[in-house]
Amino acid sequence: MSQNRPAAFSSLRMGEVIREKVQDGVTGEYKDMQYTQCKIVGNGSFGVVFQTKLHPSGEDAAIKRVLQDKRFKV
Repeated sequence: MSQNRPAAFSSLRMGEVIREKVQDGVTGEYKDMQYTQCKIVGNGSFGVVFQTKLHPSGEDAAIKRVLQDKRFKV
């Protein structure tokens, strides 16, 4: 399963916070996000879904990391 994890997760220590700039799938707006405690809850041909906790609120969230096929990359 670790091959499906983003590079940031391979060296993640317990309780460590990940900070990323992410794109809202509906609005296309970019936002800064902080989260921790990631685990894979689903995967398929289009990407991987992680269960996580947003930081600092502790709110549960799901993150879908979409895999882009090089054939369709512009």
